[in-house]
Amino acid sequence: MKSTLQTPIALLTERLARQSATLTSSERALAEGLERDYPHALLESATALATRHGTSASTVVRLFAKLGYASYAEAQREARAEVTALLQTAGQRAPVTIGTERSQQQCVDDALLHDQHNLNATRDGLDMAAFEAITTRLAEGTGRVYVLAQINSAPVAAWLALHLNMCRPGVQELGAGAIDTTDQLLWVQPEDVLLAFSIRRYASGPVKVAQRFRDAGAQVFSITDSSAAPLAALAHQRVLVRTSNASPFDSYTAAFFLCNALVSAVAQLRHAAVPETLKRRDDLWKDVEAQLIVDSHAPAGRRGKR
Repeated sequence: MKSTLQTPIALLTERLARQSATLTSSERALAEGLERDYPHALLESATALATRHGTSASTVVRLFAKLGYASYAEAQREARAEVTALLQTAGQRAPVTIGTERSQQQCVDDALLHDQHNLNATRDGLDMAAFEAITTRLAEGTGRVYVLAQINSAPVAAWLALHLNMCRPGVQELGAGAIDTTDQLLWVQPEDVLLAFSIRRYASGPVKVAQRFRDAGAQVFSITDSSAAPLAALAHQRVLVRTSNASPFDSYTAAFFLCNALVSAVAQLRHAAVPETLKRRDDLWKDVEAQLIVDSHAPAGRRGKR
């Protein structure tokens, strides 16, 4: 399923065109300024925008309500997303996202707006054919599944690897354990799978690892924030996540959502095996916890001995 979402700039332009006949003279003057200076015009408060165009804050609020926005904050979220999509680093995005004064409540509301948009955009734009191909291959349980991420994506990858390991054997993080990533690549086989994350600013590491897997005849699946990401070109299947945020930092809420969906789908496909696996896990935990209790009450020299 391909996304039907339009880019923020097209959406605002179309809304202005559609409502042009209903605008008052002051609203029309403001609309002309918005079309001329968008998206940067919306990076300031409604009061500052009104002052810049010689009108009132109430006129700004009224115009955006007439255009169908739930609030001026929603329009600002679209504008920030349009600008920050072109900026690669948190340092570059900082002046755009925190350049105006916001209350603590506005910070909370802005974060919610962005994450709601990220979730909806990720779901609406999800390539279900790619998603099903990935989950079907993961559910087969043959070969090993290597999960790779660097820097900011690492917590999402760790969560994914942890839960996939409860659904099927042979799951491991690349570079997260005691064995160096390079050493782990020694034994890549054609039946193995690489599931790699790549969120801007794009690193060369995942691309080189993906090429090693392809050279070995193994499959490569990617989770990226753009089809233009270098890793996407090497992936046999790819799925995209939205990461826009009200702060200088990428939001990984939609990435966690997508990984949650992947795990849910794999567990469903392996519904005959997963309950037994989780029962074994519960039994292991009971044994480990029982031993920990014994150890905690034993003299130091006898701890860990049965």
